Amino acid sequence: MKRIYTHENVAVLHSAKNILALNDIESLVKNEHTIPNGARHGIENMFLQLWIINDQDFAKASTIIEEQLTNPKPTKPWACHKCDEENDGSFDFCWKCQTEK
Repeated sequence: MKRIYTHENVAVLHSAKNILALNDIESLVKNEHTIPNGARHGIENMFLQLWIINDQDFAKASTIIEEQLTNPKPTKPWACHKCDEENDGSFDFCWKCQTEK
């Protein structure tokens, strides 16, 4: 196992975990439940960390984290072909009628 990402916000960390899962990379969040106990468990255990399970996925995971979390690519809005509603570029489904992009 290798540490791939650290962030103070648990929601951001779980977003990173979900992005890796969408790319078939297994990971786990470390220290999620020890934060309230503070330094009692040691300074290294105070930070939220994302670890990848398989070391061979490290390079691919690093690239994904860099591209999608650190520097996300802006995407253009799109119009739904079914209901003509304008959707944010990050949406894969129409927010109004749930039709796929």
